[in-house]
Amino acid sequence: MGLWLNGPMPSPKSLPAQLLESSFTVDEALRLGVGRRRLEGPDLFRPSRGIRVPESALQSLLQRARPYTAIHESTALSHLSAAMVHRIPLPSWAQDPTLIDLSRAVVPGGSDRLGQPRRPEVRGHRLRLKPDEITMLSGTRVTTPERTWVDLCGMRRLTMDDVVAAGEYLVSEHQRTFHPRTAVVRLSDLRSFVESRHRVVGLGRGRIALDLLAVGVDSPQESYVRQILERAGLPRFVPNCPVVDPWGGIVWVDLGNVEFRTALEYEGEHHSTPEQMAMDVWRDRRTRSSGWNQVKITKHDLARGEAYVVKRVLDALRDHGYRG
Repeated sequence: MGLWLNGPMPSPKSLPAQLLESSFTVDEALRLGVGRRRLEGPDLFRPSRGIRVPESALQSLLQRARPYTAIHESTALSHLSAAMVHRIPLPSWAQDPTLIDLSRAVVPGGSDRLGQPRRPEVRGHRLRLKPDEITMLSGTRVTTPERTWVDLCGMRRLTMDDVVAAGEYLVSEHQRTFHPRTAVVRLSDLRSFVESRHRVVGLGRGRIALDLLAVGVDSPQESYVRQILERAGLPRFVPNCPVVDPWGGIVWVDLGNVEFRTALEYEGEHHSTPEQMAMDVWRDRRTRSSGWNQVKITKHDLARGEAYVVKRVLDALRDHGYRG
């Protein structure tokens, strides 16, 4: 007894180290020499047939999903779950990590006898997937970012604004001096992918959304604001617009209209930190010194509705000569 108090209680039935951190399949454990009786132990949670989870495991969605794709080689993480794994922005209602979107891949020209996956925790789907539409992430089969975006386009609960914001995350790229960004999928490549697919749910909506995407948007909120202004018929605002200050430096504003020298900044919660507030003051001073109007938009402005946001931007444009 006293010896146990100085360290962990020894267990002759401890699991191999590679099974202690995350979910695993029964077959994987058996191949490592774990007995079937040990797999029925009280320290292992059984979320679904053939899968075990150590009670101490703190898992990501990708780790939870891996055994489901390991059990059957025709399955892959897809739809909302794949979007979360790829960090594609989604509305809050769609971010539910307790459910796993799992698709059974129907091979073109192959048998359609297998139905969609049906397990606890799983939202099952059936998709016609080509080999180049699946990627491996930490041992988990996941639909590629471009295929995932098309599948999001086919989900009617997602609005056109939602799928445009998702697409703009994928294609965003810029080479500004701070926080340069490389596209997950370049716009030309995303367009080529959509044009090369056939008989895929979401393609029609995806083709429409492609023509609405802008390159350079840094957040879904900026995307939503930009789309509001586009719908209102206001002059075009360019994402990550450079503004040359009187000292020859460049200020990068979230959205800018050069003709009417109007800049929009979406200020999320991170703008409330002392460091960010100091940087914002410095940015605002340089923007105003360049002769630009500036409009700051927050989540509270968006909550008041599109008309309110449009009115604020329209007033700023008219201050600089817009007569539309």
